[in-house]
Amino acid sequence: MVIMNRYTKMYGWLYNTFENNTFTIDDFRMIFPSPQPTKTIHDLIKLDFMKRIKRGKYKIVKPKDFVKKIIQENLDKDDILKHAERKYAFSDSTAVKIWSDGYYWTDFTKGFKPVHIKVLKKDLDYWNEFFKGNDVEYVFEDIHKTLFGLTYVVHPVDKFEVKLKDDISVVPLDETLKFCKKNEFLYRPALEYLNKKYKLQIIKNYEQVSS
Repeated sequence: MVIMNRYTKMYGWLYNTFENNTFTIDDFRMIFPSPQPTKTIHDLIKLDFMKRIKRGKYKIVKPKDFVKKIIQENLDKDDILKHAERKYAFSDSTAVKIWSDGYYWTDFTKGFKPVHIKVLKKDLDYWNEFFKGNDVEYVFEDIHKTLFGLTYVVHPVDKFEVKLKDDISVVPLDETLKFCKKNEFLYRPALEYLNKKYKLQIIKNYEQVSS
């Protein structure tokens, strides 16, 4: 059974009724009995189920367009941390992407795009309120729930170091390299790229230690 609120249910019936046709408030009132049709339409517009074409003329948003808007609004949260007032640093696979200038990006699927960050344990209440207040998908590490879309994966620690890479707060390069080495099968191309870009000579040294 699908659980949804009344406006979502109403949206289904509205599209089933009007489809792509323009209608007036009188058309709405004739089909859907309502003590407050003006307020109902206003609420539906605010929820992006409906749009005003011109004065007194309305149209139901196509399901495909509605879904696209949901996805785009989620993806637009990728820069929300610019408004944060507590210390943070991009980490793990996100740090790999940053240090490699976007060359190597993994750890995502068509339906899930994680953004890993480190925060201080003492700031957890702040981050809870920050993400909820900005309607952002997030999860604290080791919390098990279904994840989807652009989701901030939060790693609380007692302390961490922050470096700026193109004005982006990220964990240091050496920490990112350690992350890659722990997951070498997946991040070998990233190690090779970082080795060449930053002239580190880590590949040869790492292979000698590993052999």
